[in-house]
Amino acid sequence: MELKDRLKLARKNAKKTQKEVAEHVGITQPTLSQLEIGLLNSSTFLPAIANFLGVDAYWLQTGKSSDAFTANDVVKPTVVSTEIKDEFIWIDVVQANFSCGNGEPIEFHFDAINGKLPFPPSFFKDKRVNPEHMRIIKAKGDSMSDFIKDGDYVGIDLAQTEIIDGEIYAVYFAREGMIKQIFKEANGSLVLHSLNSKYPDKIVTEENGNNFKVMGRQFWRAG
Repeated sequence: MELKDRLKLARKNAKKTQKEVAEHVGITQPTLSQLEIGLLNSSTFLPAIANFLGVDAYWLQTGKSSDAFTANDVVKPTVVSTEIKDEFIWIDVVQANFSCGNGEPIEFHFDAINGKLPFPPSFFKDKRVNPEHMRIIKAKGDSMSDFIKDGDYVGIDLAQTEIIDGEIYAVYFAREGMIKQIFKEANGSLVLHSLNSKYPDKIVTEENGNNFKVMGRQFWRAG
C-alpha cells in the first residue's frame, strides 16, 4: 500500500471523517484530501495524524512496522540522538525532568524516551534547526490554549536558549517545567505569559531569577 492507502485505511478504522482529522491536527481538509488521493506524498503533520488515528507513525510514513518504538514504548535512554531511517530523521519524544538544589545550578535531563516521530530532512532545512538539537515533549494543561493544547506534541530547539521577545519557550521556573510566551521588560525582568487568559502572568526578576532556566525555544507543534 502507498501512503494514501494507509492513511485512508487508518482513518476509516478509526471512524473519523476528513474534517475531524484536519481540524484536530490543524490543517485544511483539502490538504488532507490531497494526501489521501496521492497528490501529496509527505507532510510534517503525519506524526500528529498517526497519533490521532491511533496508528504507528513509522508504519503510516513507510508501510513498515516499527521494531524499536511504538506509541506505548518507554525506554531508558543511553545516548539521546537522531537516526536516519528510510529517508526520515527520527526525533525522540522525551520526558523532561529538572534537578536543582540550594545554590546549585538548574539542570534538565531526559529520564525516558516515550517513542520517536519521523520528519523529512527538508523540515529541518526549512526550520533552520539542527535535528541533533530537537526534542519533542508533550504539553500538559491548557495554559497555552488554543495554540498549544493539553497532550500536543511540542518541538523545542535546545540550542536556542537566548530569549527573543514574544517567542515561546520551554522553561523551568518556580519548581516546575512549563511552556510560556516570554516578554522582556525595560527593567530587565521577564514576563512569562499564558495565552489562556485565566492564567496570570509570572514575573522573573533579579531576586527570583536563580530559579529560572530556559530549556529551548518552541518552533513546532502538532496535536
